[in-house]
Amino acid sequence: MVRKGIACGLAFVCSLQLAAPAWAGARRVPDGTRIAVRTMEALSSATLKDNDAVMFAVVEDVVVDGEVVIKQGTPVRGTIVDAEAKRRMGRAGKLQYTVNETKAVDRSVIRLRALQNRTGDSNVTSTTVTTVSVGVFVPVAAPFFLLRKGHDIVVPEGTRIDTFVDGDHLVNADRESIAPVARAAGLTNADIIALRQAGFGDDIILAKITASPAAYNLTPAEMVALKKAGVSERVITAMVAAK
Repeated sequence: MVRKGIACGLAFVCSLQLAAPAWAGARRVPDGTRIAVRTMEALSSATLKDNDAVMFAVVEDVVVDGEVVIKQGTPVRGTIVDAEAKRRMGRAGKLQYTVNETKAVDRSVIRLRALQNRTGDSNVTSTTVTTVSVGVFVPVAAPFFLLRKGHDIVVPEGTRIDTFVDGDHLVNADRESIAPVARAAGLTNADIIALRQAGFGDDIILAKITASPAAYNLTPAEMVALKKAGVSERVITAMVAAK
């Protein structure tokens, strides 16, 4: 029995030693780690709809114990939670969106948490006052003032947002162990054009860009070619950020 226990113990130790190299360069990214991201396109309550995907990019390298665990420019996925364009009676537009996840250097998913809730300027009070006063003196003109609207909310491209890591994550920051991932075949311009010509929408193409290594050629001439092939600026922006 004693010999059997010793044998089991030795087997366990050996298994740990064999597994150790795979995580020799592991870094823990703790819950609550701040990651600054920026919008990769202008967000407008006039054009976006609930559940639309939106793309961000990491502003600067995230470093843990001297190792980069998330690279600057890495795409970040978000979702529109509630979008409503400006309405009649001076009611403003509104835009609520979340920041959901990004990728670490070892291509593992890093969950994020952030919620932005923005509301445009409202003209409800001024519209009501104007309608009442005009209605007294010129009743026929009153309905036209009811068409006055508040403002849509627009978040400019490049707007910086602070997000936070949701839960602890282990990232293998050992450059040797992640080298095979870097050498893997990445998406090319031709791949993106093929997806577009096959009828796939921006949301699916953006998801593919986020999940895949990049091997794009993004010289000005190639970007013009992408545009002429029907690839949207939203997708081209994500390609630039993924390089």
